[in-house]
Amino acid sequence: MKKYIFDFLRILFSSLVILFFLMLPEILFGFLNSKLAVCFDPDKLGMVFLLSVALSVVKSKKFFIRFLIVFGILQIVQFCSMAYFGVYLTPYSIDFIFLETGDILTEIKDVWYKYLYVFVLIGVPYFILGCIVAKDVLNRVSFKYGWVLPMIYVAGFFYRATTPDGIFQMLFKNTCYASYNTVNSFFAYFANILPQKLTGYQTKEVFPDYQLTNIETDPNKPMNIIFVVGESINVNHLSLFGYDRRTTPELEKYAAHDPHFIYKKAWAAGVNTLISLPMIYNIQVNPKNYQKLIERDSYLFKMARENGFKVTYIEAQNASLFKKTSLSHYDKAFVYSSSDGEELKGESGFLDQVFKQIDLTGRNLIIVHKRNVHSPYNDNYMYESEKYTFFDDPKTDARINEYDNAMLYEDMLLMKILNFARSSDQETYFYYLSDHGEALGKNGIWGHGHLDPADLEIPFMFTMFNVQDEAYLSRLKALDQPCTHDISLLIAEKLGWKVEIPGEDLNICQVNGRDTMGRAGILKIIKKSDGSAEFKLEQ
Repeated sequence: MKKYIFDFLRILFSSLVILFFLMLPEILFGFLNSKLAVCFDPDKLGMVFLLSVALSVVKSKKFFIRFLIVFGILQIVQFCSMAYFGVYLTPYSIDFIFLETGDILTEIKDVWYKYLYVFVLIGVPYFILGCIVAKDVLNRVSFKYGWVLPMIYVAGFFYRATTPDGIFQMLFKNTCYASYNTVNSFFAYFANILPQKLTGYQTKEVFPDYQLTNIETDPNKPMNIIFVVGESINVNHLSLFGYDRRTTPELEKYAAHDPHFIYKKAWAAGVNTLISLPMIYNIQVNPKNYQKLIERDSYLFKMARENGFKVTYIEAQNASLFKKTSLSHYDKAFVYSSSDGEELKGESGFLDQVFKQIDLTGRNLIIVHKRNVHSPYNDNYMYESEKYTFFDDPKTDARINEYDNAMLYEDMLLMKILNFARSSDQETYFYYLSDHGEALGKNGIWGHGHLDPADLEIPFMFTMFNVQDEAYLSRLKALDQPCTHDISLLIAEKLGWKVEIPGEDLNICQVNGRDTMGRAGILKIIKKSDGSAEFKLEQ
């Protein structure tokens, strides 16, 4: 009897030592970011402890070390997300690591060294634990087939991820235990999300068809519609909207003299570019109604061409993004290449070159998807840094300084596009809307990809030239922090289409998470009559 008690105590001691070293990185990380500090959650702590118990009885040192190496690599990915974005990794974040590898490498190319501490934070405790086990310091109780227990532990998470209730919990229940979240998120990805991507996914939910009516009365009428889609714009960093740093001086001057110029805060359609652009262009109101992206009956480009518009697409990011957003129904496309960056002097020179090649006579729909203000922010104005390194307050986070400098550059770019639009002597409509926002430290969150209101407020701007359309202007002025679909519907109207969307409350903005099919969470923004909003996260 004493032997069993002694063995139990040895297992308990070994398990606690393993648990300590597994969790040491997140304990230390909590001193760097208190928002992600370890808390007390007996259920999740118990699950991490069970993993420690399972590992403690593994006799094969090789299996233990290999398991530790694999888990350590997963932990490094998790902690890099925590360090860079200020949030835990989710299963859909893992998916986007593969989808946006190029963008991620671009974002971190100038700051990667700042996050090398993550490798030390994980590597040193795990190395010490490996040495302790390899040298039998713990005097563990182990079994020949003890490796089965960690595999059963893993299999339990895999099985959970294949059940409807289980995956529902795994997708969104991040806790203040990074170790648990690593197991939870990676197993949800590998057991559920990845197989669905490989085999194809079909939703059982059926949505009513959109009702499209062609209201065009004069298909030969000359008209320009210029729709500019910004990148990573946080509306609260534009002085036009009240920001205390003067980031948009030229727009402010312009707004004071153009009686048709409207600017309002709006809500984004999605959390990143690959999600939001298709929603904007297809007037996709409900993120779960992904059939809109397949059917394309309400695709702005298609509707424009059917009513005699020449569609020109200007992509200021890269050819890869151009392909990933599955663009179609355009007549001509201009795509920025970074290899020409120095010659063109960045986005500014690219736009100059493109605008020289566009004829603003006849019927034109011109879409400009911009690169500025995407991170790394200082890359955007690198060819004209002497003009756009105005904000350099050492007391302010360097990322904020660089972002605000990029916004000053954006101010110049938008004036360039506005001047292009008003160079036409025919009826012209100008719209500006960002694809998504950018979190800049509020609530400890940085970057984009998060269903947090700090990441979702964007600017909307409108003006028109050579036309008096007071009724249309009044409707735009009456919009109260519009949803993205509000703007897409108004553009469709100018293209000669009335689009009705049965079954949806258009007064509710539905912001899509990191999944095209709406499975990564939807933030519903319910606008109230007093101008406030209620936020409801649907999972």
